Formats: sequence, structure tokens, C-alpha cells
Amino acid sequence: MAKNKLDRRVVKTKSSIRKAFCQLIKQKEFSSITITEIAGLADIDRKTFYLHYSTVEDILREMENELAEKVSWLLEKNERINISTFFKGLNDILTEDMELYRRFAEATSYSFFLKRCKNILKASIIRSLYPKSNLPLASFQVYAEYISSGIISIYTDWLSSNRPMTLDELTEIAEDAVYHGWEKIMG
Repeated sequence: MAKNKLDRRVVKTKSSIRKAFCQLIKQKEFSSITITEIAGLADIDRKTFYLHYSTVEDILREMENELAEKVSWLLEKNERINISTFFKGLNDILTEDMELYRRFAEATSYSFFLKRCKNILKASIIRSLYPKSNLPLASFQVYAEYISSGIISIYTDWLSSNRPMTLDELTEIAEDAVYHGWEKIMG
């Protein structure tokens, strides 16, 4: 029972640290976020922070790993991937904290995070779908790069623009672009 209570405290503390970190990301550049600021917002001392993370980068790395798991799960949950289900899953991930993802899309200082998101998506596509493919690996990697770059760019552009388009409308176009993009723009 004491272990259960301890586990809940750890989860609660890590959640507070993450919330404080995300709040700061929305306000300032990643490179200027300090452990002291995170600890203050999370209402903990620096020693408590260090019980859970070594650096500010560790929080972001943990978030990236969780994102990678979510994307992998989207791709691996079905024997034959359904692109509509995949995009709905991406939308669900985005809507968990739209303001945070919008910040990542708008600020050029977070381009490293977007590149990592693209690489997560690409690696997930390769890991999940290549074993079911008849393409040589080198060819499959080119397609995976094209698709993952396109998807991340579509969402990044939408998040950072004031385009009068809902997320559902964007998703419908993105799905169509994956299947028929070149044909559509060529008329």
C-alpha cells in the first residue's frame, strides 16, 4: 500500500513538472527555460525535480518518446492500416494540447522538435509497414520519407497559419493528398 501511495506521488509530481514545462514552452524559447522556473511553477524544489529528471531536455525527450509510442500504436494496431483511422489518431494527439503543438509549429526555435516528429513518424512507418511491403528497403525508405515529411508539413503549416479551415477539413484534404496529391494539383 505504501508503494502504491508513493507511485501516485511520483506520477503527480512528474505531471506537475510536465505541466509547468509545457506552460513555459508556450511562453518562451526552449533554450531559455530553466529548472528553477519549472520547479517554481510546479511548486516543488529543485531537488525534487532532480529526482525525476536530470535536465530540461529530459522532459522533452520523454514527451518525444511518448509521442513515438502513440504514433507507433496508430500504425501497428491494425493488420492493414486505414489512413482515415490513422489521421483521426493524429488529430486526437493534436487536440490533447493544440496550443502546445501550435507553439512548436510557429516558433522556428522548435524546428528540431518538428524534425524529430517527422523522424518518429518515418521510423514508425518503416517499422510497422515495411515487413508487409514488397518494396526493396531503399525504395520503401524514400516513400516513408515523402509521406512523413508531407504529413508533418501539412499539420505544421495549418497550425502556424490563420487558414479558415477546421482540423477535420484539413484531415480530409491530407488523406486525399496522401492518395491523390499529384493528380489533384495537375488537374
